Amino acid sequence: MSYTFDHIETLIARSLEGHLDPAEQEELKSWLEENDANRRYYQELLKTWELTGSADADIQPDIEANWASFSKKIQTNTQPVGIVRNYRYIVRAAAAVLLLGGAATTWFMLKGPNEITVQTAANETNIIVLPDGTKAFINKNSSLRYAGNFGKEDRTIHLEGEAFFDVVKDEAHPFVVYTSRTKTQVLGTTFDVRAYAVQPVEVFVLSGKVAVSDQEKQSKEVVLTEGRKVTLGKDEKLAEDAISNHDFIAWKDNIMVFNDEPIGDVIRKVEALYGVKIVAEESVADYTIKTRVTPDQPLEQVLDVIAASATASWEKEGNVYKLSRK
Repeated sequence: MSYTFDHIETLIARSLEGHLDPAEQEELKSWLEENDANRRYYQELLKTWELTGSADADIQPDIEANWASFSKKIQTNTQPVGIVRNYRYIVRAAAAVLLLGGAATTWFMLKGPNEITVQTAANETNIIVLPDGTKAFINKNSSLRYAGNFGKEDRTIHLEGEAFFDVVKDEAHPFVVYTSRTKTQVLGTTFDVRAYAVQPVEVFVLSGKVAVSDQEKQSKEVVLTEGRKVTLGKDEKLAEDAISNHDFIAWKDNIMVFNDEPIGDVIRKVEALYGVKIVAEESVADYTIKTRVTPDQPLEQVLDVIAASATASWEKEGNVYKLSRK
């Protein structure tokens, strides 16, 4: 079943306030059963509502004035007053979830109810299904933003960080991904865009065809086909090449791949993955390592590989794992 995001927000707001009628309850139930992303969104708002609901008595009157001013900027004159009031609570809850942070993916409205952002934390990835059926696999420390009416007029995504897209073909509505520096356009394909702030922008194509251009130099465009990639580095040039290492999307399956990476950097990522504390002697941390870490791999096995790469050993002292030279 198809739902507009505005309608779902209204149902959630009425649900949180206990005002849903039986038909609306059934609608909300159907939406929640569609996918995990919907259920996560609802649960995050519910938890935050419960955490912040008791604080209403402490809200000063000027908050209402501020909200009224903000509402004028994001609401149209045709929206009922009751829905505007409900949006106040939804925005408050979603904003609170964003501030609380943690490992949970955050959904929030960046410019009112007509724009949706999905953001991941430093130690998680997420999978969402866009309104057109396209799957987006979102890597750590990433943000994906799109319009609430995505797919009706256009299919435009704004990305910070990294995401892999399995795009549903729609010749009438090309799929476009914008980063701070590039524009990538496709009709139907699978591709990965990596656009973290401190790294070059890279686009990898696994199937189909995409056109990548430099946003600042619109005349520059590279058409990529299966097995090709393009990099936009500091020299502001689009450099095309073959994909030589398909481990670049291992993160999609929660697999960490290290190719001659300093053990000190590997340890920080392993700590985040397993939720542990690992300390390494300076002489150990400088070694490099080549290995893959899968989600089901025991921590002890990972430590054995790290230690072997530096001719070291490890031991557990309390809640801390220590790596030292033999």
